[in-house]
Amino acid sequence: MGRPASDSANNAGTGSYAETVARAERVLPGGVLGRHVYPDGVEHIPVSGKGAWIVDHAGREFLDYSCGGGSLILGYSHPAVVRAVQAQAEQATQFVSIRNFPALHLAERVTELVGWVERVRFALSGAEAVMFALRLARAATGRDKIVKFEGAYHGNSDYALWGMASRTAVPYAATAPDSAGIPGAIGELVVVAPYNDPEAAASIVDREWRDIAAVIVEPVQRYYAAEPGFLETLRRVCDARGIVLIYDEVVTGFRHALGGAAELTGIEPDLSVFGKALGGGLPVSAIAGREEVMSHGDPKRGGPEDGYCYVTSSQAGNPLGCAAALATLNELSRPGVMQAFHRFAEDLKAGLRDITGRQQGAAAAQVVGSGPLWDIVFAEGPIRDHRAAARADSARHRRFHLGLVEQGVMVRIGGRSYFSTAHREREVEFTLRAAEAALRAATR
Repeated sequence: MGRPASDSANNAGTGSYAETVARAERVLPGGVLGRHVYPDGVEHIPVSGKGAWIVDHAGREFLDYSCGGGSLILGYSHPAVVRAVQAQAEQATQFVSIRNFPALHLAERVTELVGWVERVRFALSGAEAVMFALRLARAATGRDKIVKFEGAYHGNSDYALWGMASRTAVPYAATAPDSAGIPGAIGELVVVAPYNDPEAAASIVDREWRDIAAVIVEPVQRYYAAEPGFLETLRRVCDARGIVLIYDEVVTGFRHALGGAAELTGIEPDLSVFGKALGGGLPVSAIAGREEVMSHGDPKRGGPEDGYCYVTSSQAGNPLGCAAALATLNELSRPGVMQAFHRFAEDLKAGLRDITGRQQGAAAAQVVGSGPLWDIVFAEGPIRDHRAAARADSARHRRFHLGLVEQGVMVRIGGRSYFSTAHREREVEFTLRAAEAALRAATR
């Protein structure tokens, strides 16, 4: 599992894995920082990373596809990001959400790359940005309900954690929150629709449009993309009913295209939410969109009775994060970078398809992932929505992921894998060798 790193003496942590877990359990709920927990048998505490590779507490090196949850689009410790952060840290790390040059430069860069965007406001996480986008939509429309799609993760806010799991066959509705501590009354304001079903989504909107402030959708939800006609239908019904269309591009933004989903589909939303890749590993997110909606965040409006919408925090526009984000976007904008990024990702998926086609017993294995996302799932028939994904063989999927880790490829067990610009020919070849062995073990 993993291989010894050449500089393991400098990177290894202190204490055994069991001792570290015990320390964590004394101060952290469950001994973890969030929901992500490695299963028994995977003893891994990351210590350092460079490019596409990480070193853990035991000095073992892994090829990594968690990529900081997708935020490390340039890989670990990219020189341009490191230089930008070091230079900014010597000047100031925080200004308390007032105008500063790193934030201004980043906002200008976002509007240059995402051509339809007129105004930008910064936050720290995708979840926070989604929360603000929904608030802006409610302020702009004077309505309270939102429509989201089953299985979509839009962060950890009370309005977002609905409809992640299939608790009932029909109708589509937010029958229960996905977390304890969320008031049940909020469920009256959240409507859950089926993904990639334009007729059903249009019917739901037409039925409840008088109360709907926003429709929020991921252009790529988990690893399956919006099919032709789906986003077009959402745009049409939102226009007809005066509803704000929001793209959650925390995953796709600056990853699938520098101009966002609208560059690929030609369908522009009213607001987009960006995160993950935007910050290049630092906590930066953005709410971006049309001036008509974004203007509700202008404090010169007055008070709530004048339509003013509170969209800020002490760390909004943090200069350290904005410097890292600007360096990331500039690196992605260099000639050939995005093309190579996507080409190597497609090379990997093509190689995986060849492996699944050759291996006996892997007939149900499907290579999935839109753009620079990838995974192998075990299911019959196409996966185009949450319910199809839920029917996949999760036990075999888990065995495949554990097999990858055993072969020195670190993935989030049960989650999707992200490509970075640091994953190139060497990494593709390494992954294909590991995947062939892991797939063989998973399909025995």
